[in-house]
Amino acid sequence: MPVSDPLDADLLRAFGRLEFKLKQRARFLRPNQRDAMVNWRAVNALVSALRREDFVDQVSDETRRKILTRSRDRPKVQEVVMVGALPKAEFRRRALDIQGQPPSDAIALVEAARRVRNNLFHGGKDDPNEQPFDDDDDEWALAAIDVAERLLALVDRNAFGPPEP
Repeated sequence: MPVSDPLDADLLRAFGRLEFKLKQRARFLRPNQRDAMVNWRAVNALVSALRREDFVDQVSDETRRKILTRSRDRPKVQEVVMVGALPKAEFRRRALDIQGQPPSDAIALVEAARRVRNNLFHGGKDDPNEQPFDDDDDEWALAAIDVAERLLALVDRNAFGPPEP
């Protein structure tokens, strides 16, 4: 995801801080994993239980417009598809809402921000002929930073519980 400097570093820094703080709380560690990874389902459960004014309304109007309007299926995700007999990673649209659950603006914000982080970190950087992000990468990065900073503020106010010693 070709994001402008210094937005790429700002985004990775915000997510690095967020994940570090979440991993200090046992409830937000993914269970049954050797490597310490954030349990994003637990994060989604917590943010969806918050009052709208405590999270969704805290992000900017621009962030809400970017993520919550239109089809709610962007940013795209990399999925494995079979091309002939070989697997290939392709970017595809996927709903931000959790399948089988009612739509949640809080979860959509978290999921979109995670996708931006994942796409920046893992995909689409090396092929100049592949532009799956529709030339609005910086807007997505700014929205993801906004969401990560709002989540960090909640963590700092112990909305996610205190860190374990």
